[in-house]
Amino acid sequence: RNTTALAQPFRMPRMISTDEKTVAVVGGGLGGALAAITLHRRGFTVHLFEGREDWRVDSCRAINEGEDQSRSAIKRSINLALSHRGRQALAAVDLEEAVMKDAIPMRCRAIHSGAAQGGNPDSIQPYDEVDSSNAIYSVSRENLNNMLLDQAEALDGVTLHFGTKLTHISPDGMLHFVDSTSPTTSRPATYNDYTQGDILLNPRLTIGADGAYSATREAMLRLLPMNFRREYIGHGYKELTIPPDPVTGKFAMSVPEALHIWPRGEFMMIGLPNPDYSFTCTLFAPFTSGVDKLTGATVPGMLDQKTPAQIETYFKTYFPDAIALMPSYIEEYTRNPACQLVTVRARPWNFKDSIVLIGDAAHAMVPFYGQGMNAAFEDVMVLCDTIDACNNDLAKAVPLYGAQRAKDGEAIATLSMGNYREMRHSSGSVFFRMQKKFEGVLNWAFPEWWIPLYKMVAFTSIPYSEAIARAEAQDRALERAGIALKVGTGALALYAAATHFGLLPISLPSARR
Repeated sequence: RNTTALAQPFRMPRMISTDEKTVAVVGGGLGGALAAITLHRRGFTVHLFEGREDWRVDSCRAINEGEDQSRSAIKRSINLALSHRGRQALAAVDLEEAVMKDAIPMRCRAIHSGAAQGGNPDSIQPYDEVDSSNAIYSVSRENLNNMLLDQAEALDGVTLHFGTKLTHISPDGMLHFVDSTSPTTSRPATYNDYTQGDILLNPRLTIGADGAYSATREAMLRLLPMNFRREYIGHGYKELTIPPDPVTGKFAMSVPEALHIWPRGEFMMIGLPNPDYSFTCTLFAPFTSGVDKLTGATVPGMLDQKTPAQIETYFKTYFPDAIALMPSYIEEYTRNPACQLVTVRARPWNFKDSIVLIGDAAHAMVPFYGQGMNAAFEDVMVLCDTIDACNNDLAKAVPLYGAQRAKDGEAIATLSMGNYREMRHSSGSVFFRMQKKFEGVLNWAFPEWWIPLYKMVAFTSIPYSEAIARAEAQDRALERAGIALKVGTGALALYAAATHFGLLPISLPSARR
């Protein structure tokens, strides 16, 4: 196994030899593992450093003894929605087929307003009103991360270093790592005052893929004038479970190939299907109780539901149609942590041609567009495509990637925050459903001129910033034509006529992929 871990808290620094083809990847999550594989394919020698201990070693023990989400970030993470951009990146390293074997398609939103019972949604909202083959896919973060790490570890020229924490990057690019399991605490680093690393190396390129609380990004803040902002929202999440039907052993809800949503105005619950016929449910809600400014209604806080009686009342009041399917919801609610949601914005993404950020280190986002992993994977592909276009000249490729990709990272972070209101509030309304039908009819009638924003984001490779600009142009064109998106009767009539004459649904050439 090409794996190393620090064992001694104090020892003489060990220098790892490097050359002009050596890349250090900081962070062993999804983006970092994919970056190691992809760069190895381009002839680079890769050292991947992960501050946590190797969680793959404990997988069997976690299954047998039960998972403590409060101690394991990899295990409390929200289920992932894999879409076109992510699939393209996996295909580039020959892993798409393996990943898709355990992926569950989600072809629509299944909306639970509370009127229906027994796990039956009140309405279905296809993700693509025109091309029913388009779907997003539910995948396990842990399983996918493990697959990528296993693939990277098997490659000659890729070495994984677990339990190694980045503490400092010097102006000449020297990286300092210490044993992250040691009780010894390191001092905050400055140019001249920092903890001497147990492992040192000076790679040609350092890729920061170490998440929203990136040590690589913190080091960059000491190396150059850099704008950085971390924004928290007043809402968090808890994970719950809908197990398989105890009688059939199959999915307990009637529409398994869907992203299930229980919209409740200022909060919501979602459910994603798993290969074992369970659903991973995630409750998104304010941490503390408040008042809806529009309706004056009380909005219950997640942290204010403390006793079993309070939790039971909360779910009976707001999710009565779901609790019959969730036999352990009180226990899970009590045990699982309430986790924060954060957005990160940073500029620039690079320090000269020696350090560059990808994924959450550059553009952490809330999860409401399902694009966090897909965007990180696309970051890797855009970086590597830029390196190819520059004939492996990193002096040109790294600054070019940083300048061009940053606007797309900021764009999808903005979209993700905006989509939270749509999911928790708008998705249950009749007008919203009419609007989506209208957009589908326009896409069917004018496939090259009108592409719904969600379709551009989830089912094409159109850059995020370009997708936003195109959607805004589409809206302006409708306004100039005197057609308002809020006109529902015409939309329904046109859709009904198209359906009656067998014109919908049909398969059309997809947008640029």
